[in-house]
Amino acid sequence: MPTPPQAASRKPQAASRKPLTDSASAQKFKQFIGPRVAILGSLLLLATPLAAQPNHNVWAAHNRTITVNLGALRQDYTENDPTGLTPDGTLDTERGTLNSVEFGARWQAESLPLLLQATARRSNGGTHYGGYLQSGNLLTPYSATTGNVMLDYAVRAGLPIAQGASWQWVPFVEFQQHRWQRGLAQYTENFSHTAGLAGLQAQWRQRADSEAAGPWSFELEGAVGQMLSANMDAASLGFDQTLGKRGLWQLGATLGYDLAPQWCISAGAIVRRFGYGQSAEQAGMVEPSGHTLQTTFGIGLGWRY
Repeated sequence: MPTPPQAASRKPQAASRKPLTDSASAQKFKQFIGPRVAILGSLLLLATPLAAQPNHNVWAAHNRTITVNLGALRQDYTENDPTGLTPDGTLDTERGTLNSVEFGARWQAESLPLLLQATARRSNGGTHYGGYLQSGNLLTPYSATTGNVMLDYAVRAGLPIAQGASWQWVPFVEFQQHRWQRGLAQYTENFSHTAGLAGLQAQWRQRADSEAAGPWSFELEGAVGQMLSANMDAASLGFDQTLGKRGLWQLGATLGYDLAPQWCISAGAIVRRFGYGQSAEQAGMVEPSGHTLQTTFGIGLGWRY
């Protein structure tokens, strides 16, 4: 990772090292996940729409919502050591909990099997940096507090392929954009990536009787995908490079309760894992490979329109 010379180099300088490519484990992950993404994509394209089902209106009313979620994002970031100087192969870690606010909108058609969704989330706060300062081949243990700002955007299109009065299955495709401003003690790094995912969402709503729904609902979803672009820049160091694109996955669950016909509350969590491959060398510096595990918890208020 890039570091100013006067900062004793929190980032390893590797002018004499050949930039590394994605690890063998990452290649195996891509080989494992690729066919499954293709299957999910084919399901979205080939599934027979059940447009004549009477339950479309029921689910359209349930899923036409605007939501606000307040919560926390647990960040667990690990950056690998490309020099082989650290005892465990880890150059540094960032761990901590950030404040998070998310806005979302969802819409489902009445006469067509179509569900659309968009979300925007901002997270900020401090994490604990544990790692090393580097000067040549000399590493000195170092810890500090890092300031973080994260922006996440996602748009989703789903195709309900099976429905009942109390349940529906929704295969979907999703496009994501992630930005992370990492405010280190010596300088600031800006990570960003875009990704495409395919997944499956299951929705359930309580039935009080054959005529009306009860107040409880539950959603479970999972998705896998691949980064489309990845980049890191540190302007004060004159460093700006693309990063290796890797696979990613996410799992989420949400419990909902209807306060009134137009108002609902919810509590949920989503776990995401993604990583970057090492950058090419620039001015004697590289950005090492690394991976992130994020867990977001939130409590939300929704309005049905």
